Amino acid sequence: MPPIRIPIDGLWRCLCPSVESIASLTSARCMRPRQNSTFRSRRVNGTFDILRSQAFHTSRRRREETPTTEVSNGHTTNDNASIIRYERGSPRKNDHPLDVASTHQIHDRLWQLKTAPDSFDAIVEAVRYLIMVRGEKPAITHYDALIRANCDAKKGSVVAVKRLLEDMREANIGPNSELYHAVLQVLAIHPDYLLRSQILEEMKQNWFGLSPDGWHFLIVGLIRDRQYEAAMDKFEQMQTDGIQVQPWLYDIFIFQLCEAGELDEAFKLLTFRFDNHRKQIHPSVWYYCLDKFSQAFHDKGTTFIWRYRVANGYLNPSDGICTNALNIAARFADPVLATSVVRLLSSRRTTLSLFHYEALLASYIGSDDMKTAFRIIGVIERAGFVPDSAMARPIFIRLTTSPELPPIAWEILKEQFESGHEVHTVVVNVVIEATIANGQFLEAMNFYKDLHNICKSGPNIDTFNVLLQGAEKAQNKDHAMFLASEMLALGVKADFLTYDRLIMICLREDDYEDAFNYLHEMIAVGKDKFENGMKGWWVRCGTATELARRCIKEGDTRASHIIEGMRQRGKYNPTYTYYADKLSAELEKKMTKGQSSKWSDDIGVANY
Repeated sequence: MPPIRIPIDGLWRCLCPSVESIASLTSARCMRPRQNSTFRSRRVNGTFDILRSQAFHTSRRRREETPTTEVSNGHTTNDNASIIRYERGSPRKNDHPLDVASTHQIHDRLWQLKTAPDSFDAIVEAVRYLIMVRGEKPAITHYDALIRANCDAKKGSVVAVKRLLEDMREANIGPNSELYHAVLQVLAIHPDYLLRSQILEEMKQNWFGLSPDGWHFLIVGLIRDRQYEAAMDKFEQMQTDGIQVQPWLYDIFIFQLCEAGELDEAFKLLTFRFDNHRKQIHPSVWYYCLDKFSQAFHDKGTTFIWRYRVANGYLNPSDGICTNALNIAARFADPVLATSVVRLLSSRRTTLSLFHYEALLASYIGSDDMKTAFRIIGVIERAGFVPDSAMARPIFIRLTTSPELPPIAWEILKEQFESGHEVHTVVVNVVIEATIANGQFLEAMNFYKDLHNICKSGPNIDTFNVLLQGAEKAQNKDHAMFLASEMLALGVKADFLTYDRLIMICLREDDYEDAFNYLHEMIAVGKDKFENGMKGWWVRCGTATELARRCIKEGDTRASHIIEGMRQRGKYNPTYTYYADKLSAELEKKMTKGQSSKWSDDIGVANY
């Protein structure tokens, strides 16, 4: 039968710009048009155009711009796609390096390229050469190679894979297990949920099982789609079936779980790997997990890595990670971890800051090791820092959890003093404060009377302020006056808080005149001093409010003086103004009722 001749008119040239080169190539190689013309005109060129195009890239990696060359028909193609020149005319002998190789050798080379990195252009070139120059009929081997070429992260595309699968269906070429695995490999780099589901369903219908590599490709694709639960199920299925998991899959899974914030799952996977394949865990994986766990305050993960890698010297974390680990030790009461972190930082000759010691103190007191916690106060002082009540807050919080703890703490302080250790006033104060917070003011007074026997430095102003606070809550003016006399006897100077609490104590009495006496003294002593950014001492807003309300209740005209003083303070603290307005309304309401009052102008507005 004579060959079918197809007239090449303008429509052909518009729909298939490479038809002239195909025709000339066919004439030169004397190929039969019935076998290959349809594939070359409809499938080959269309598929290769997809492969050369960069517009259908689906990888999450940001693609670098690839230089393109304009073709006269308006299409664009890569500069490195040397296959274009075969569309421009019949090849001449030795025009191409593959001309000197046999078809069998080209197929062997194609097989090698399928697993080689950065082989996209070489695979496309080899397949095009085999079909269009050597005249081979498109087969599953060629499609498999073209699909695997799309594993390239920059040039590959899931759209090209879909086009290749469509061409195979049109050519009645049935995929085999190897080709399905090739698609899964591409989907591990360019994820597509629908195509993956389709491939798995077709493999199930054709009774094709997943190879170990196929399992790896499937799980990586699920991870790329952020289907972590499905990936974990497949991962567990691999372990159940006894399929060996490659180390790189563990690494990818752990990294992605940490990035997604699934730290519990990442920790489970890390511990499983440690129990079974610990030698395969790379140091970078340990370091990355420690960084993520410590940032998120994951105590189990941080403690695990610190115990098995850092404490043994296999891992050397940064100062930032050490600080995070120390904070974790303080939050979860882990003195072993805290001590290890401080020891590591000290070995680097790093100057420990106050917050390092505070975290160390919190870890010990949280584990009920009060003896060591009390000694750390002395360590802090020897390090050049001045211990204060703020530093001892963790001790206070722990002692207030049970009324039985402050007496136990006091006995520990006695034992330490008898053993020759110095007992600091800060520790004494916090025990007394916790006792008062537990509603045991009289017991706190007994501790104060015993204070001189165990603390050489004696009480300070914080001690008396704490006790006066307890006297105010207990409404015990007698003990408050005793404490005031103690301050005078010991030469401890009162601050504005001392006067403020004495005023509050006196306001509880029927005769509250002593409150104004202390107010007189407070203003006189602190007239040249600053407190809370304001010159001169004055009562706090709550105390001023209580003082004014007591005056309003008793019909004392000094209430207006207190309110005016609050307005003056309101220039610096709006809270004073807010309560001054409320008190003014109360005073006006009281005065409109025409009730009698005792008037006294002993204190002028200027004094407030």
